[in-house]
Amino acid sequence: MSEYRHGRVSRPRRPWYSRMLRLQHLYLSNLWCVVLFEGSVALAILMALTELVTWWVVLILPVAVAAMVKLNDVIAGALSRHG
Repeated sequence: MSEYRHGRVSRPRRPWYSRMLRLQHLYLSNLWCVVLFEGSVALAILMALTELVTWWVVLILPVAVAAMVKLNDVIAGALSRHG
């Protein structure tokens, strides 16, 4: 990973989920992006179909997961600067 940071090797094209969240310090693979986004949507739909939650959760859960991923990226950046 240090080769990427020092510019010796060009980075592969990042998945749209990482680009949409503008992640600077986390490097998610395509599989993790699918798990985080589509998995949260599927989980929200299943929970709504079983009437455990209201249908608003289908919109709220993916946004909440994206916010937590972005928060993790911000924390990782803060720790890398001070550590």
